[in-house]
Amino acid sequence: MINLLIGAIPGLVAALAVWLLAVGLRGWRYNPVDAIDPAELIDASVLRSTSPGTKRNVFARLGTRFVPLVRRALPATALRRLQRQIDLAGRPDGVTVDGVLAQQAGLLLAALPLALIYAQAGFGALIFGVVALAVLWPLIRLTTLARKRREQIDRDLPDFLDVLAVTVSAGIGFRSAIATVAERFGGPLGEEITTSLHQIANGATVRSAFKNLRDRSGSEAMEEFVTAYLQAEELGAPLVEALNQIAADMRRADAQRALQRANGVTPRITLVTTIVMVPATLILIVAGLILGSGVDFGALFGG
Repeated sequence: MINLLIGAIPGLVAALAVWLLAVGLRGWRYNPVDAIDPAELIDASVLRSTSPGTKRNVFARLGTRFVPLVRRALPATALRRLQRQIDLAGRPDGVTVDGVLAQQAGLLLAALPLALIYAQAGFGALIFGVVALAVLWPLIRLTTLARKRREQIDRDLPDFLDVLAVTVSAGIGFRSAIATVAERFGGPLGEEITTSLHQIANGATVRSAFKNLRDRSGSEAMEEFVTAYLQAEELGAPLVEALNQIAADMRRADAQRALQRANGVTPRITLVTTIVMVPATLILIVAGLILGSGVDFGALFGG
C-alpha cells in the first residue's frame, strides 16, 4: 500500500503542474474590466492610461484570486508594515499591498510542485528554503529599493538645500521656491517634496505634510531637515541661515558615515584573509615539508 502511494506521487505532481499551468493561462487571459459596468469603463481606461506601471508579472496574475484569503489570514499590523515598506520604496511601478500579496501567492503556487518533489526525496530543509524564498523575495526587492532610495535622498538633500537657500535669498517665497527646486531637481527627493506640496494645496497643514514627508522617506537627513524647518517656521528664525546650517550639518554627518564605512572595511579584509589565505598558506607549507622529507608514508602505514 505504501509503495502504491509513493508511486502515485509523481502522477499527482504532474497533475498539479498541469492544473497550475491552466490556472496561469486563464489568469493571463483574464481581463478585469470585462465585469465592469460600461459607464465605469471609461473612467477605468482613463485611469489606466494615466497610471504608469500597471502591468503585473505572471506570478502576480497567478495569485490574484488568493489575495482576499491572504488578507483575511494576515493581521492588520502586518498589512500596515507592508504598506510602509512600499512607501519607503517609493511605490515602484504602481506596487500595492494587494500586488505584493498576489505575487507571494503566485510564487508559492509555482514553488509547490518543486516542494512536493523535495518532500518525496526527503529533503525537508529544501522545502523550507523554497517556501521562504517564495514569501520573502518580493519583500527583499522592496527592502533593496527602499535602501537605494534612502541613500539617494541622503546624497541629494544637501545640494537641494543649497539651491533652495539661494532661491529663497533671491526673494522668492518659500513654497514657490521649494516647488521650483523640486521640479528642477527631480529624483526621489523631488517626487516626495512635490507630493507634500500637493497635500498642502489640498488642505493639509504644513506640519502634517512635512511629517508625512519624513515618514515616507525614512531618511535621517530628511528627519533633521523637517525638524529644523518646522522649528524655524514656528520660532521665526531666518530660513536661509537655517537651510545653510542644515546642509552643512548633513555634509558633516555624511562624511562621518563614509569614514565609519571605510573603517569597517579593514576588519572584513582581515576576516577574509584569515579564512582564505592562512589555511591555504599552511596547506602549502605542510605539503612542501611532507614532500621534501622523503618519508615513505606507504611503508609507514603498512601500505
